[in-house]
Amino acid sequence: MDTENIPGKWNLYDFTGLPSFDNWAEGAEANSTYRQKKDEIAKNRITYKWVTIISIIVGICVAGSGIGLLVFIIPFLFRKNGTFNKKLTQKLVEVENNFNDALYRHTDMFIKPLAAKLMLGEWKSFRTVRQCLVYSNQRLIYFDVDKELLVAYNKENIKEVSRERLHTGAHTTGQSTSLGGGTTLGKTNIMVGGAQTNTESDVTNFYQWHFDILTDFISYPKVSLILDDSPKVEDLIGTAYSILKP
Repeated sequence: MDTENIPGKWNLYDFTGLPSFDNWAEGAEANSTYRQKKDEIAKNRITYKWVTIISIIVGICVAGSGIGLLVFIIPFLFRKNGTFNKKLTQKLVEVENNFNDALYRHTDMFIKPLAAKLMLGEWKSFRTVRQCLVYSNQRLIYFDVDKELLVAYNKENIKEVSRERLHTGAHTTGQSTSLGGGTTLGKTNIMVGGAQTNTESDVTNFYQWHFDILTDFISYPKVSLILDDSPKVEDLIGTAYSILKP
């Protein structure tokens, strides 16, 4: 690619000749499997709901008999947070992970062809599920598969690079433990003694990395990525920041 054609903006699929996810054989199969598995799980959840309702009604009707207790075990197993629904949730997570793996593979298939056409010298890359940066100390490629977007810049087009770790929320879990007890005096309702209660809480904070690149290319002046926080992501962003900053 001649330098005079960069910076430039193109349709990702037109530029590469590669198929969209839906038109990619592996993507079409992943779509079909994902829909089928999700529908199966949804139908099973409805079935479990009715099993829970019916077993409660039957349990009430036979509560006085010997099998009443056994019947009431059924809604415990099939309830929303019961054993069988938890297994469905685990299965759904597995299905979603398999589908995301296919999305990752589809995104990855654009990297090397684009680098071969647009990059100079050695290059590095990192990506989210559908966005990707390919960069070196001479050039930068950004593409978004879902938006069918491809942009390329020379290093001199980059005017500012910023990275920021932002707090997005927190989750608190806790438990209370009581030690000791009290004694009521006769019918006075007066309590002598008491219990000491200890409360422990654990706060989990959540963060995201925001990585922004500002350029002088009017057609697409700013590239922005939002990534989940992890040591690996921090390292990737740190490397890109050190290479791309003006």
